[in-house]
Amino acid sequence: MTIPAEASDDPPADAANGAPDKNGSSPAAARKMSRKLSISEMASISSTRRIPTPKWLTWIECPFRVKNNVTGEYVEEATAHAMDYSARGPINQCGSFVGSAMIRLAMVIATKAGSTTIYGMQPSSVLTVASLIVNITAGVTMPFVGALVDHTDHRKIMGTVSAFIMTLSVAVQCGINENTWLAAYIFEIIGGYFLIMHQVCTMAYLPDLTHVTEEMGHYTARFMMNQYFIQGVFTLIIIVVSSFWNYTVKDVGPVNSTIATARLSAGLATGIGSVLFTYAWTFLFRKRPKLREVPEGSNIFTTGFRQIAVTTKLVCREYRALRWFMVAILFSPEAGAGVVLSIAVTFLTFHVRMTVTEIAIVSIVMLFFNVPGAMTSKFMCRKINPLWSFRCAEFFYAIINGLIAGTVSGPEKKNLVYLYAALAGIAFGWMFPSQRTLTVAIIPKGKETEMMGLISFFGQILGWLPALIFTVMNERGVDMRWSMSIVSYFLLTSCLITFLCGSYEDAVALVAHTSDSYLKQYSRRSGVENSVDEENTKDDNNASDGSGTSVEGKEEGVVDMA
Repeated sequence: MTIPAEASDDPPADAANGAPDKNGSSPAAARKMSRKLSISEMASISSTRRIPTPKWLTWIECPFRVKNNVTGEYVEEATAHAMDYSARGPINQCGSFVGSAMIRLAMVIATKAGSTTIYGMQPSSVLTVASLIVNITAGVTMPFVGALVDHTDHRKIMGTVSAFIMTLSVAVQCGINENTWLAAYIFEIIGGYFLIMHQVCTMAYLPDLTHVTEEMGHYTARFMMNQYFIQGVFTLIIIVVSSFWNYTVKDVGPVNSTIATARLSAGLATGIGSVLFTYAWTFLFRKRPKLREVPEGSNIFTTGFRQIAVTTKLVCREYRALRWFMVAILFSPEAGAGVVLSIAVTFLTFHVRMTVTEIAIVSIVMLFFNVPGAMTSKFMCRKINPLWSFRCAEFFYAIINGLIAGTVSGPEKKNLVYLYAALAGIAFGWMFPSQRTLTVAIIPKGKETEMMGLISFFGQILGWLPALIFTVMNERGVDMRWSMSIVSYFLLTSCLITFLCGSYEDAVALVAHTSDSYLKQYSRRSGVENSVDEENTKDDNNASDGSGTSVEGKEEGVVDMA
């Protein structure tokens, strides 16, 4: 079904407003009508529902529905994000179990070969080397991925395919043993790469949920809380089952116990990911039209790199806060997927001499304390602002990581790790929702995919550096406590750079006018009426995206909204 871009200004009231007529409208509907619809709300209204959700299957999404804190209503793509985050949680956590198994198997294989290394590296370096490969590859190729998201209408397809390959990579690791170690290691790298690609796709959808900072803070906090809760329950199940197996099977040995736990976690993560990813990307995420055509003289392979250069110049010239925020992202703990996890698992395995069950307990303590951390983020974003909330969270985590490196001197200090895990959990739960909310608040609207792609690219430029430093220090025999401390130096650097962003209020005011323009443009293209103040909205139909290319869909025509 195609919907004219210049559709009627009077859509059905029950579709556009989600409420009965004015005589019977609910307070929630009245609140919704007083605000502008978001892109996600308009996409949901204008969807053709070519693949309708079977009624008997809708119960799956019920635990993941996130109510808008202003309208009191549910948005389908918000539910999709919650399910996607919740699917990624067990897959992320599975990395700690599989990573521990890889380290121990690497030690066994090297010992049997009469060597201290495996494929030229120490067993304690295998995880950080994998992170190094993933993040260098991602840094080189993400501009191309961003171009596909930006210049084609395949955003949903890319999200679906990346989720499938990521889940498949975890499924392959169900067969990890001495003979399949190399294959499992290769798929660990493949899965890590497609995790980053998947995050680029989902981050492109995030700003479409709402144009109100308070609502975005609510959404991001709830998404992270969902992820942490599911991840925590997942970890608890693994601990209980593996402990029971170790109790009933005598003389199993630490290596075999670690392998069995890794297989169990990979199998359960595969099952959860298969269900939640499939539901979210089949029934809830909506297609998006391409934002712009490939500029003349470029192709899909080169335009991403060219667009990064154009957008970077634009940001550096016009958006001070966003410019320095992107520089801060270079050193943030999220720069480089899995880097902090690989360093932590290596530190706990070799320096603290923890078993896989003890590492799992550390993880579950951290995960359950992520929830109050996410609540702290929501409170701080509302009470102060997202910029200060992000700064405070980074500083807090830097202190905690520094205390770990400074006080956990060996296995005899093992019990301290559980206390620090709780504090680090609060820091993580606080930091990432604040970062997401800040990002959405200070980027110009109508360029979300372009800006999110740029931010993701900046996150990969130096994402490999902590893993490289850790690996070099480890290979040279430096005390692992010093290697662990490098995370704090990166965090403090990121925190200090954010002070160059200036006033948060000024940054938001600078991009405020772009929100109405973008919402009106999308409203006209989708045929869904929106409550945009015509007197205060500039029609951007003839505007340029900054690279000399008009935005796709601005001219009269039709847009196919799936």
